[in-house]
Amino acid sequence: MKRTDAKVSALSAVPAMPATDGANFDWSTAQKANFPNLRPSSETISLRMPVWMLHKLKTRANQRGVPYQAHLKEILANSLSD
Repeated sequence: MKRTDAKVSALSAVPAMPATDGANFDWSTAQKANFPNLRPSSETISLRMPVWMLHKLKTRANQRGVPYQAHLKEILANSLSD
């Protein structure tokens, strides 16, 4: 994201909040969150492929600095968008 003078001045107007590790919160009243209507946006699959292909996929993903599963999803999405 490119910083402009307007963005810098807008951000400087926001009061600084101190970093916290949560030690100053009263965790005794905390409750576990429940999201009953939340559904996964993706589905788990099992995919068999040759070992050399998986190694090449992981190598290329590593070169790009992304997880190999995300890299595979990008490849598939690009292939299917045509």
